[in-house]
Amino acid sequence: MSFKEYFFKKMIPNYFMIVTFITIGMAVSGIVFYGNIDISMVTLFVPPLFGVLGSLPMLLDFAFLKVKSTGLGLLLYNAAELVLLEAVILTAAYFIGMIDSALTAAITAVMVFAIFTAVGAIMYIQDKKFCDDLNDALAEYSENAGN
Repeated sequence: MSFKEYFFKKMIPNYFMIVTFITIGMAVSGIVFYGNIDISMVTLFVPPLFGVLGSLPMLLDFAFLKVKSTGLGLLLYNAAELVLLEAVILTAAYFIGMIDSALTAAITAVMVFAIFTAVGAIMYIQDKKFCDDLNDALAEYSENAGN
C-alpha cells in the first residue's frame, strides 16, 4: 500500500472519527465539570487540532505495517501507539493551557483512551466486514471456477 492510499483510506477516516469523538467528549465533560463556563470561539479549533495530533501516531502504523503480523506484535504495537497518543495529546493540552490540574489531566487521559478504543473498534469492524466480503467473493469465485 502506498502512502497516498494509506493516507486516504486510513488517516482521513481516522482523523474525522477522532474529531467527532473529541467534540462529543469535550461537550460531555464540559457539561458535567464546567457547566457554568462560557467558551470562546477559539475553542472550536481545539477538536481539529487534536484530530491532527491524534492522527500523527498513525504514521507509526504505516511504518510498521509488515511487523504487526503476530498477536503479541499487534498488542505491543497498540500499547505503544496509545502511549504515544497520550503523550502527544496531554503535552499539547498542557502547552495550550487546557490542563490546569491533575484532575483535568486524568479526565483528558481517560477521554483519549476512550476515543482510542472507540476509533480502534470502529476501524476493526470496518476492516472485518471488508475481509468477510472479500472472503465470500473469493469462495463464490472458487466454487464457480470449479464447475
